[in-house]
Amino acid sequence: MFLHRLRRFDLYTKPVEDCRVKTPFGGVITLISFVVIVLLFISETWSYLSVDVVEQLFVDSTSAEMRIEIHFDITLHKLSCPLVTIDVMSQSGESQDGIQHDVFKQRLDKQGNNMEGAQPEKQVVNTNASKSANVSRRTSSDEECGSCYGAIKGCCNTCEEVREAYRLRGWVLQNIDKVEQCKNDAVLRSLSEQADEGCRVWGKVDVGKVGGNFHLAPGVPSTHANSHFHDFHSVSPARFDASHTINHLSFGKPFPGKTHPLDGKQFITNKGGIMHQYQLKIVPTRYIYGVTRKEEETLVSHQFAITRVERDIMAGASGIPGLFVQYEFSPLMVQYEERKRPLSFFLVSLCAIIGGVHTVAALLDAILYNTQRAIQRKMAVAKAN
Repeated sequence: MFLHRLRRFDLYTKPVEDCRVKTPFGGVITLISFVVIVLLFISETWSYLSVDVVEQLFVDSTSAEMRIEIHFDITLHKLSCPLVTIDVMSQSGESQDGIQHDVFKQRLDKQGNNMEGAQPEKQVVNTNASKSANVSRRTSSDEECGSCYGAIKGCCNTCEEVREAYRLRGWVLQNIDKVEQCKNDAVLRSLSEQADEGCRVWGKVDVGKVGGNFHLAPGVPSTHANSHFHDFHSVSPARFDASHTINHLSFGKPFPGKTHPLDGKQFITNKGGIMHQYQLKIVPTRYIYGVTRKEEETLVSHQFAITRVERDIMAGASGIPGLFVQYEFSPLMVQYEERKRPLSFFLVSLCAIIGGVHTVAALLDAILYNTQRAIQRKMAVAKAN
C-alpha cells in the first residue's frame, strides 16, 4: 500500500512496451553515444590520475647566502681548447669568493668530432684574480737578459714580460712574430697549428646568489683597476671566431616541466671579432612535490628568460670576441605545487558526462524521429491527393 502511494512522486514515467517505437537511426545514435561516453570516460580518468600543477607568484624569500649551480655544455667550433679560458665574476667585475667548479675541455676536429687520442682535460676557472706585472729587473752579467725593445730598462726573458713592459709604457706591441721571446708563444702556435680545431667545454660552476657573468673567451684574462680584459698577445680580434652551439645551459636542479630555452641553439657567424652576449633574468623557483613522490618535498631551483645580443668588435663596438652570459636575479619567485583532484570531483564529472551525452542523444533522436514522421505524413497526403 505504501509503495503504491509513492507512485505519484515518480518523475520518470514509463510507456507501455507496445507503445515504444525503435528506429534504425535511433540505434545509430545509441552506438555513437556509447562510444562518446567511453572516450570521455577514458579522458576524464586520465585527467584524474594525472597531476595538477598550480602556479603562484611570491616575493623571493630564499636566503641571499644560498649557492647556485650553473650547468653548461658549449661547443666552440672555431676556437681551439688552448685558446679558450673560462672566467666567472660578479656584476661589478669583482671576483666571487668560494666558487666551486668542475669543468672540462675536449678537443674537436674540423667535423666536430672528438680528436683521436685526445682525452678530456680538467679546466681551471678564473675568478677575476688580479695579475700583477712580472718584469724581471735582473742585470747581472752572468744571467740571461732579454731585450725589452726600448719599453723599459731591465730584462724581458719571456713574451709575457715583453708584453707587460709595453703595457706599462702604454705602447702597442706590433709585429709580435718578430719579437724573439714570442716566437714560441702558445697563442700564436695554437692559432697556426690548431687552426681547424674546435673545443667542447662542459661542467658546472657553483656561484653565490648575486648578479654576475661567466664567459668563454680567447686570450689571457687579467684585471687592472677593476677592469677585466683579455690579452690576445697582440693578435687581431678578427682571428678569433666564437661561433658556437649551446648544448645545455641551466641554473639549479631539474624539476618536472623545467625548460631550457637555449639548449640546442647554434650561432654561426663565420667571421671573427664577434662578441655573443646572453642577458639572463634568473627567476627563483620553488617546486612542491605532493603527488609524484611519497613524501612531500620542496625543491628550490631557478629558471631564466633570455635576451641575446651580437656585437661586432671590428665594426667599432666595444668588447672582446667570445661568449658572455650575464645574469641577474629577479626579486620575485615562482612556486609550483602538485595537487591531485578529489575523488568527488571525478565522480561528479562522470555523472555529468553520462547524463549530458544521454540527454543530447535523446534530444537528437526526438528531432530526427519527428522530422521523419512529418515527412512521411506529407508524402501520404500527397499520394492521397
